[in-house]
Amino acid sequence: MGLRAYADGAARWGEAVRVAAGAILAHRLRSSLTVLGVVIGVAVVALVAALLEGAQSFIAQQIADLGPGIVRIDKAAFQDFTGDGQAFAEARAKRPDLTVEDLRGLRERLGGRIEVGAQADAALPVQRGNRALNGIAVQGVTPNITVLSNLKLASGRELTAVDDEYRRPVCVIGADVADYLFPERDPVNQSIKVGAAQYEVIGVAAPRGSSFGASQDSFVQLPLGTFAKVFGARSRSLAVLARASASSPMTRPMTREDVEEAVRFALRQQRRLSWSEPDNFSVTTARSVEAFSSRITRIVAAVLYPLTAIALAVGGIVVMNMMLASVTERTREIGVRMAVGARRRDILAQFLIESTLLTLSGGALGVALAGLVIWLAARLSGFPLALPVWALAAALLVSCTVGIVFGVVPARRAARLDPIEALRKE
Repeated sequence: MGLRAYADGAARWGEAVRVAAGAILAHRLRSSLTVLGVVIGVAVVALVAALLEGAQSFIAQQIADLGPGIVRIDKAAFQDFTGDGQAFAEARAKRPDLTVEDLRGLRERLGGRIEVGAQADAALPVQRGNRALNGIAVQGVTPNITVLSNLKLASGRELTAVDDEYRRPVCVIGADVADYLFPERDPVNQSIKVGAAQYEVIGVAAPRGSSFGASQDSFVQLPLGTFAKVFGARSRSLAVLARASASSPMTRPMTREDVEEAVRFALRQQRRLSWSEPDNFSVTTARSVEAFSSRITRIVAAVLYPLTAIALAVGGIVVMNMMLASVTERTREIGVRMAVGARRRDILAQFLIESTLLTLSGGALGVALAGLVIWLAARLSGFPLALPVWALAAALLVSCTVGIVFGVVPARRAARLDPIEALRKE
């Protein structure tokens, strides 16, 4: 008896699905236009999810580039001002620059416990023969930059303390600069023109790829002393990098928190700040960047997801209107079905299934559209975009929910029709 009831139920559901699918296919154009709103709504939800996931991946990559245990000190860092652009601009204008004197003072106060280096940035044209690149990032760096960053050399040698002390005209170039200026030969021991001066290439960095569509391999690194000779020792603020030095077996290794606290205290001493005065510099770590990015991502998600929900609601209303019109058009059909034995719950199930199939197909098309857009955007921009699995599942679940919620009213109207009155309908 139980098996027969199960078989009868399955047969009824199968019939309801076939009838619903047939009704949809019988009006292909109307059905396509009806689900267009659902397609757009689901695609927008998937795109927002992919963008937020991509932003998190990008930030994680930037944190990895900063390096484990690295503490960076800047004149002002954007995340210190909770995204307040005006406060950040004012700090950049009013705070004192980080100078070579600050770097020396930090090294003296921190001794050998902490490795301290610095970097200064500019943009200049780089040229060799008739080949030229404009706006290349020119970095003045201390010799220990490879210890304080993720820079690795593919060929040649690193910058040394002798290069820095004697301000030698030497440089390390990025992979993109090497490929463009030296397409058919080894750049090491060759000369290039950076700005108005000639420099000897002593090393080529290993490729690091692109980030946010921008190459990370279009740079030239000069010794910081050489950079200061060209641009002036006080022409721009430095970015100071610090990390714990290799500890001996007899001493406790310094944590990132230890390094941050020691560097902050030493720089406050260097600048003679009293205990009541706030820092006039910014300290950045992987953790602070991650916390700031998570806060911004949550704010953006809280704004964008409700907006996408509005798009889905509009699509659901369109589906409901179409289903109400369909009930009116098919009144006689409903009467015939009820006259030959269909129960009210069968009619209810038929129209609910029909609206759910409509929105589910719209959800699938929306996910496919979003996947295509995401793939093209990732290829063109280099931004780490991908459609997360949870977003795919959520899109299909939301599609089904929209179909059920907005299909209830038309389905109940169809199920409540009087079969005799429905049969009289012309």
